[in-house]
Amino acid sequence: MRTPQPPNPPRPPGGTPPRGPTPPPRGPTPPPRGPTSPKAGPPPRPPTKPTAKLRAARKLPGWLARAQRLLLQPAQEWATIAGEFTNAGPIYLRYLVPMAAIGPVAATIGGVVFGERGSLLTFGTIPMNAGTAVQAGVLEYVLNLVGVYALAVAIDVIGGSVGGQRNRVQALKVAAYGSTPYWLAGAFALFPRIEPLAMLVGLYSVRLFALGLAPCMKVARDKTAAFTLLTSIAAALVVLVITAIITRLVVA
Repeated sequence: MRTPQPPNPPRPPGGTPPRGPTPPPRGPTPPPRGPTSPKAGPPPRPPTKPTAKLRAARKLPGWLARAQRLLLQPAQEWATIAGEFTNAGPIYLRYLVPMAAIGPVAATIGGVVFGERGSLLTFGTIPMNAGTAVQAGVLEYVLNLVGVYALAVAIDVIGGSVGGQRNRVQALKVAAYGSTPYWLAGAFALFPRIEPLAMLVGLYSVRLFALGLAPCMKVARDKTAAFTLLTSIAAALVVLVITAIITRLVVA
């Protein structure tokens, strides 16, 4: 007995059915042959640097940066100064030579332009010609450099008498750096009528002396006030002597 065969599936009209899924394309589509022609127009501009870029701030000269720190952070700066190993030469060359010139240069320019010079002795002005203004400026500059060393000698002597150390270089540090307000106040001499006001600004030197004597001269805290008073008196005497010499030259 024969096994009945299943009937054949009906064929779709139009031909035989595909055997399996449609195969994918053989490889990627090839790129176009040749470069694409650029669009017409002006050539691209080169990139420019932004104009708002901040410029690096210029650093102050060493002597002016130290003066700024002494005025704004005196205690920290005095601690740094007291520990510096140096001698009189660098203190003069790196600090005193430019700082001591502020007042004489300003007074010379003021004397040439306005024909007069301010005086701390008379709290007024003294008439002068251009030649005398230049002579007085040079003399004042020399006396400033000599006077600060004379003050250092006085500080050294006073320090030994109040129980501090005897060290001429440390005393010169106090005299040079403690007088910073006085040096800067010399700029008032550019206008002779207001030059006496420089004395008010210079009084801030008393505070710098008080902060610098203890770390530099190793004086006891209970004697710092007396040491500061004596140092301030010595500084005032040096300034009065310099002023008297210059005034005598101008008047003569």
